[in-house]
Amino acid sequence: MALLKSNAVCRDARPALDSSSLGRVMREFDELVKSFETGLLRSLEDTAQPKTARREHVRREACRLAISDLSNKYTPQYIRRSLHAAESEGKRVEDQLHHLSLSVDHDDHGDHGDADGEGDDELSSLHNGYFRLYSTELFDLLGQPTDLRFGTLRFHKHRETPSPSPSSSPPWVTVELALHDAFFVADSKETLPYHTFRLPTAPSLQNRGILSRKPDDNGLFPDFDSWLLFTFLGNGCIKLEVPIEMCAHIYGGRLRGREDEEVLFWGFFVDDDAQ
Repeated sequence: MALLKSNAVCRDARPALDSSSLGRVMREFDELVKSFETGLLRSLEDTAQPKTARREHVRREACRLAISDLSNKYTPQYIRRSLHAAESEGKRVEDQLHHLSLSVDHDDHGDHGDADGEGDDELSSLHNGYFRLYSTELFDLLGQPTDLRFGTLRFHKHRETPSPSPSSSPPWVTVELALHDAFFVADSKETLPYHTFRLPTAPSLQNRGILSRKPDDNGLFPDFDSWLLFTFLGNGCIKLEVPIEMCAHIYGGRLRGREDEEVLFWGFFVDDDAQ
């Protein structure tokens, strides 16, 4: 899983912080090695193996066990810190947009704006890349598994071939969502005329929903809630709410049997041209 690098800690503070943390971990490692080594030597006291070879073997095994023990202890903490950094950045962007919407006339900030045109709006290029998703909430709900995979989100904007007919369809949007080993798609044309989904032209606190399905289900929608709710916050950040029933279908485990809840994801934009 790719982890977000945070610049929240100033550079001058990092060496002392890293040195202190490393020293603590190394002391804990040495103590674990000694403990495992003592236990293994006691269990091998009656063997006929030469003492030198036996001690070398025991030392290697004690180190392996200590590394495994520390990994089980610290990997979830490291992952959660990285996820918390992503979530904090998302909340910062959301709070910034909220304060901006309070300080300036509401009509100037695009809650009414939809990307029907091609203008040079702030969000016009979001279909030229994808969003990498993170979720502290999902990580905690599943018991902080160290092999958890999140996923990506991509938007496609479509426009029919120019036609002189006044009845030609307006642009429409398709969405691709990959979570863990599952893949879902959504098409704004599939819920017309009952529900309209458009991409905004500017950052907005208004959430926008679209119904998703698996592409290999012959166009049928699943029997669980699969409405995706997006909040386009700008600055390369998006908030995504996924029904917990849908997450349970993908991840299983502790999520099974829960309903009428949403799991919160934060997405950060990655341009297709980025190196």
